[in-house]
Amino acid sequence: MIEKYFFKNFFNRKSSRKKILEKFNERKFNKIFLSSYKKFGKSYFDNDKIGIGYGSYKYDGRFKKNAKKLINFFKLKRGNKVLEIGCAKGYFLVEFFKLGMNVLGIDKSTYAKKNSHPLIKKYIKNYDIEKKLNFKKNNFDFVFCKEVFPHISPSNIKKIIKEIQRLVKNPKNIYLEIQTFEKKKDLNLFKKWDLTHKSCYTRTEWLKILKKNNFSGYISFKNLF
Repeated sequence: MIEKYFFKNFFNRKSSRKKILEKFNERKFNKIFLSSYKKFGKSYFDNDKIGIGYGSYKYDGRFKKNAKKLINFFKLKRGNKVLEIGCAKGYFLVEFFKLGMNVLGIDKSTYAKKNSHPLIKKYIKNYDIEKKLNFKKNNFDFVFCKEVFPHISPSNIKKIIKEIQRLVKNPKNIYLEIQTFEKKKDLNLFKKWDLTHKSCYTRTEWLKILKKNNFSGYISFKNLF
């Protein structure tokens, strides 16, 4: 396992997030909104009035340079098979597609797939990663998973790490990016920022978990608070 940072953080600053949460009150939103949010529906991706969630997630090409960096670092070639776990609307994955990769994205959200980038909509499958990743062993040249692990139940983390490593030809060709927080006092802020977070750990705790489960790829962290 190697900790490496490939690109910049696109998120708001920590102070901005804290100000947003000072105004946010979960109880003022009705059950329909909360149900949509917690099922990764429209309220999660495209509600720009509440502050949390994506706000309004539109394609803007922000991942173009990042895809090139990953392709160059992992020495990927045209036609290589790339899997993104938790691809949302596929905006990161589409940049790999444009650069000649054979892509597949999986995501739990039916809303995200329905509203995904038109170039790769047919390459996105609805799938719950907490179930078995039903792909052949050594099926992919590169697997990446961005901002997904906090959404996984703690009891399933070990299984999913093992499954991800089973899927890739080269055990080092895996990249995980995990959202976290610096200090324990910020745990409640982290949970409140995304109501779907289940595994809430600091960077140090995540490193221990990954090491214990013999994770062999690359990892970076985003401190939300």
